[in-house]
Amino acid sequence: MLNPHRTTRRLIAMLAAALALPATTGARADWTTARGNPQRTGAADDRAGPREPAVLWCWKAAEHFVASPVPDAGTLTVSGLGAFNSAAVRRLSTDPTATQRVDWSKQAPYFKLPTVSSPASCEGLIVLGDGMHQTDGATLYCLWARDGRHLWQYPLPGKLVHLEGAPTVVNGRVYIGGGDAGVLAVALKQMTLDGQNLDPAAAKDLIDKRWAELLAKYEEEKKKDPDLAIPPGESALPRPAPRLLWQAGKGSWHVDAPLAVVGDRVLVPSAYVEDDKAGKRAMLCLRAGDGGVIWEQPLKLNPWAGVSVAGNVAVVGCSNIRFERKTIPGAVGEIVAFDLGSGQVKWRHDVGGGVLSAAAIRDGLAVFTATDGKVRAWNLQTGDEKWSVDVGAPMFAGSAIAGGVVYVADLDGRVHAIGLGDGKKLWTVDVAGDPSVQAPGGFYASPVLADGRLYAATCNLEGPHAGKPCAVVCLAEKSAVAAAQAAVAVTVDRAAGTASLPCRIAPRKLPTLQDIYPLEVAATFPSPRGQKAHETVVTFEARPSDVHKAMEHLGLKPGAPAVGDDGAPSGPRVYVYLEIPGPAGRPRVLPLERAIIDSRTGLPLPPLTWRFTGSAMRQPDPSREERVYGADAGGTLLTLFPVTDETVFQADMTMHESTLLRLETNRDLLPPIGTDAKLIIAVQPLASAAALAADGSLPATPPTTPAAAPSTLLDATPQASDRPTAGDDRGIGWAIRAMLTTRVAPRSTSAPFQPLAIPDPSEIHDALAPTSAPDDDPPGDSPLLPSPVTLPTTP
Repeated sequence: MLNPHRTTRRLIAMLAAALALPATTGARADWTTARGNPQRTGAADDRAGPREPAVLWCWKAAEHFVASPVPDAGTLTVSGLGAFNSAAVRRLSTDPTATQRVDWSKQAPYFKLPTVSSPASCEGLIVLGDGMHQTDGATLYCLWARDGRHLWQYPLPGKLVHLEGAPTVVNGRVYIGGGDAGVLAVALKQMTLDGQNLDPAAAKDLIDKRWAELLAKYEEEKKKDPDLAIPPGESALPRPAPRLLWQAGKGSWHVDAPLAVVGDRVLVPSAYVEDDKAGKRAMLCLRAGDGGVIWEQPLKLNPWAGVSVAGNVAVVGCSNIRFERKTIPGAVGEIVAFDLGSGQVKWRHDVGGGVLSAAAIRDGLAVFTATDGKVRAWNLQTGDEKWSVDVGAPMFAGSAIAGGVVYVADLDGRVHAIGLGDGKKLWTVDVAGDPSVQAPGGFYASPVLADGRLYAATCNLEGPHAGKPCAVVCLAEKSAVAAAQAAVAVTVDRAAGTASLPCRIAPRKLPTLQDIYPLEVAATFPSPRGQKAHETVVTFEARPSDVHKAMEHLGLKPGAPAVGDDGAPSGPRVYVYLEIPGPAGRPRVLPLERAIIDSRTGLPLPPLTWRFTGSAMRQPDPSREERVYGADAGGTLLTLFPVTDETVFQADMTMHESTLLRLETNRDLLPPIGTDAKLIIAVQPLASAAALAADGSLPATPPTTPAAAPSTLLDATPQASDRPTAGDDRGIGWAIRAMLTTRVAPRSTSAPFQPLAIPDPSEIHDALAPTSAPDDDPPGDSPLLPSPVTLPTTP
């Protein structure tokens, strides 16, 4: 535990953030069909989104998101397209203070084909399909929502067979369109394996037992030959299959859009694929019990948008194009409304753009978007236009509606709020260009709403930012964003000459990577926002630009960062410390170098010279003149080697030293992964380096006479006094080479050393007050802030 005074302040800040954020019930809210309900409103409740929106959190990813996210009790399930059209399904935490945004992820080789299907979430299970229009054969998957472990799989072989539309789960049945496979219905919780009937509990026990056997075998193989032992994968687990209830339209229809199931009827939008001369362009109504056709009506354009249903009316959106930007100039569309009982056309209207996402129906209005950049609201019963709004950019994504407000997202990366009753524009947010996001891209996936927050995910399959990283973004009220940021604010203390920020001990093994990579940086954003999150000592949530401001408030002016072998970093010298929990809950402070060792020798780094370099600026969108602070995008605060110029501080090691060392965190010294800690950046040494305890912690009282620190860890360690003088071209290499030739002394396992602890943060400033001026690079003449002060963060 950290010092109680600081912990109390942190808890107060977190409580304020919690009070400002929308309350959540914590109960599971099933999302059983595309956009959450047959009306396709994309809302988990009727709570309107933010009135004054700001980015609460952003999760950057290499995947492209065509499918809409699915909210569920504090989580968000997203399915995306990765490199080479690989699939990636992830469960994200929606907690703004989450240290790890990804709860679990599932990728190839589990998924054999790309995934553009939004999942259905029901009774603790997630159902989705894979495959898209250029692939043949597909699989329908059912996973446990809590951990992503598989429950069953249903393979569907065949040409032009793919599962693009979201499944619908009703009364224990899963309904889904399968391209040329037509429509099928399977049992959600009835499955078979090797002729044996199973329920979910029995299937789980069988799979868990087999998994335990595989792990045990792997552990045995590691003992025999660790280099050749291969960890088990899910491909070796049993694969129960759900019971097929019925299949209709195989080889006759081509169903890619989501179905709608209302009562005893299944509404099926079928397309005709011109290139392959396959399918039928029609709207069909089937019996839910056996798949028999009740009525069928022809369409003049393909119903790629799918069907929405409210009362006795079914509305279908149609288009002559798919999700392809290059075809937008020639796009046309149509909206057709059918009587649910008879199948008769109630009304139909041509649209001056393709309609590619389902209409959202609310308060007697059908609201839909089109590639001509217009959002239209038509009377559901008559088809009369109530209002039309031009947002200024084409739209593939549909609308979400809650609390009398319509939310739409366009291909320029903007989200718009429009009044449902009058079509009045309420606000527009340039999400892709927001400083908190810095990931330009457009929206293919329709936004969703839950608990007063709006979630949207970008896609860069085509267009001006093709191939660039995408993002999942949460918009909330500005007050909630400010409260959440207060918990991670940068604090400046003029009297002590320090800037501090909360951080956490970082994991060294990320679930998305197979290997553990040597440290290259010391502080960065958590994965996946942090570009170096797999090579860091600590992670943090504050903006690097706010830390930059803090140093300027302390009177420092930045120099310039270095990259690779080109030059050396410049700027005023600073001193970096890490505050971690100590004995009896009392914190201890140590130079950051002590938390890092060379894994080949077990020795800690020698003292480094850290420079306040500031970050290079970047222009994330070439079409816009706006330049942003580069470190805010990459998330790097402290670099050990000059691996990037998007940082705030750099050490004096070179790329040459990176080839000599294999840096790792000092697990004997650091607390467990995820433990709260604090980074302290000081303009002067907090205490003489020679007065540190053996483990590098600072004493409770300043020494009167500097003395060499005894070392119980090392036979010999280069002393700070041995460092080369200014102008010496040996650089830090002198200490690195000395460290590499030093042996580690034996350590008693029965007597772990006890670090000296600092009794209270209120005593730190007196006890650790600078005893001398910095040895180089005096501060500039910028004005200083009162002491202490918490810097405001920009929303």
